[in-house]
Amino acid sequence: MSFNFEELVGPTLLIGKGEEVYTRDLLKDKKFVMLYFSAQWCPPCRRFTPLLGEAYTAHKQYIQDNNIPQEDIEVIFVSLDSVQTDFDTYRSKMPFYSVPFANLWLLNVKEKLSGRYGVRSIPTLVILNGQDGSVITKNGKGEYATYFKGEYEVPSSCCIS
Repeated sequence: MSFNFEELVGPTLLIGKGEEVYTRDLLKDKKFVMLYFSAQWCPPCRRFTPLLGEAYTAHKQYIQDNNIPQEDIEVIFVSLDSVQTDFDTYRSKMPFYSVPFANLWLLNVKEKLSGRYGVRSIPTLVILNGQDGSVITKNGKGEYATYFKGEYEVPSSCCIS
């Protein structure tokens, strides 16, 4: 039995131009679920987001190129933006899924997740076990390259703080 991620991030997630997918279907059988806490107004976030996006995209390409039947990682953007237009603009630059802006507030997802995982600064990348929801690391920003396969640039830590 897989962990119920709907209780954490809500029943649906967004991708692309706002298409909704069911959380349950998307995260079923994932080995790792990464929660990416970030905001458009945060300069360190704007530096790290393209790096994470490049690794994510390279990993997806690696999965496809090597005919691996199961995608094992998913990244979920948890926005700390307070204005929907900022959220929409920032999210449009990301290749991964996101918690819908309304759910961040109406379902209190942002506060619940930030509190549960002790998020005190951003960007923060929390890596969870996809089967039981346990925390693997709260230092995903420093360790993400150990999870993603494929070819992408990994800068020194001085460039992603």
